[in-house]
Formats: sequence, C-alpha cells, structure tokens
Amino acid sequence: MASLIHVWRSPATIWGVLAILLAGIVYEGHAIFRIARHNGLIAEPERIEVDEKTPSPLLFAKAHQLERSGATLEAMQLYTGILGQGDEHFREWVHYNLGTLYLREAAELWNAKGVLEYVRVNTLVALAKEQLQEALRLNPNNLDARINLEYAHRITPPAREREQANWQGAKSSVFATVPTIPGGAP
Repeated sequence: MASLIHVWRSPATIWGVLAILLAGIVYEGHAIFRIARHNGLIAEPERIEVDEKTPSPLLFAKAHQLERSGATLEAMQLYTGILGQGDEHFREWVHYNLGTLYLREAAELWNAKGVLEYVRVNTLVALAKEQLQEALRLNPNNLDARINLEYAHRITPPAREREQANWQGAKSSVFATVPTIPGGAP
C-alpha cells in the first residue's frame, strides 16, 4: 500500500494525470463549441452552406427551410441524400418529411392539371406512399404519417381506362376463319 501511495506522489504520475485531464477538457470543449455552432446554424438554416462535409442534421434543417421557402426540388434532393443516415428517429422524420413533400406536390399538381398530368401525379403519390410507409415502419405510432398515408390512398388517381377496340367484323360465320384442307388432296 505504501508503494502505491509513493507512485501517486511522484511528479511524473501527477503530470501525466494532469496532461490526460487537460486533453479531455480540450476535446470536450471543442465538442461543445461544435454543437453550439451547429445549434446556431439550425436556428438560422439560411446560413447553412451545403457541401460533402455538412452533417446530416444541418442538411435536414436546410432541406426543411428550402421546403418552406418553395424550393421543393432542392429540398427533395437534400432529403434523398440523407435517407439512410442517423438513428431511427432521425430517419423516421426524413422519410416523413420527404413523403409529405411528395404528397403535397402530387395534390397541387392533381388540383391544377387533373388528368393531364396523370403519370406524374401517380408517380408522386406512389413515392409518397413508399416514404410514409417507411416512416410508419420505423415508428408505428407516428399519427401524422398515418394520416398522410391515408390521404395518399384517397387521392390516388383512378386507373386510366383503355380505349376499347372498335372492331366490327363482316364475317358471316366462325368457319370462314378456320383453315381447312386445301382442295385437290389425295
């Protein structure tokens, strides 16, 4: 026991422990500074500059800001870029926001153009359903995703009717079309 106390009283051990503590303080201080900077950017997402090193929570905030300002295509691109990132809760909200954005675009297009944009509306609704179902898979208690998915099922455009063939034959009987043995057989 006395030798253990002697080791702790040596100047080298004290300086080593102090160096480790100082390194930990510097590391944690840098982490706190980075988190504070990210929180400031999330509060003002218009200041976020997007590049390959931008963390996914900042990209989410920027996409949400772009969505609110009407730049839906850019918002869709940012949401799509961060689909598989983060924990379950983060992925749930990315899928929910992207699905809601697809749904909003489909509803606006359907109300504005109707059947003229059938293919685009149908594609957007299918994408919305897929994203909202994934959000519900990640969190079955997400009531907003459930309501939006129900709405997506309600606004799904009806299937296009095929043009019916307008063929009217002039054949007098079925036997006129059945091949027979050619004449002059043995």
